Amino acid sequence: MVLRVLMTGVLLIQLPLLVGQTKSVHPPVVNLPRGAVSRIPSPNGKWTLIFECPNYSSARRLSIEDSASHTRRLIGEYARSLSISWAPDSHLFFVNDAYASNEALSYVYDPVTLKTTDLAKLLVAGDPGAAQFLGVGHSYLQARRWSTRGSYSSSCMGISTSRLWVVLLFNIALP
Repeated sequence: MVLRVLMTGVLLIQLPLLVGQTKSVHPPVVNLPRGAVSRIPSPNGKWTLIFECPNYSSARRLSIEDSASHTRRLIGEYARSLSISWAPDSHLFFVNDAYASNEALSYVYDPVTLKTTDLAKLLVAGDPGAAQFLGVGHSYLQARRWSTRGSYSSSCMGISTSRLWVVLLFNIALP
């Protein structure tokens, strides 16, 4: 007999950011696709994420556009659904990629450089034992929301920190 166990872990990951204005309101998480083209502006209006999914086809593309120059850069192409949210100060955004019916991973991007932080790698670096729960059975690593509560600024380093709530859900079979 196989016993199925559903375990949930909640992580609070602090990501360094450049100093910027921080709003107390949590930017919404936008679930995609929700039409042929979805535009998700950053809170400061400097950037717009553009998700294209014509006729709900498999050609799903996420790009970022600089609102001043209208220069567009491709972030990636995706097979299924995404959920996206901007950090309150617009210095980062996350993308949850539900790339299969039983798998989801999460990434944080810098809109200026498009430098990518893979939250699975960050999780395993902080807790090597977490690797056993990623990519097994049903495994969903998802960023849930940004939080400015408890944020701080360091005047000597010029760095502030936003917090990102991350959840790892998984279902494993036990003998």
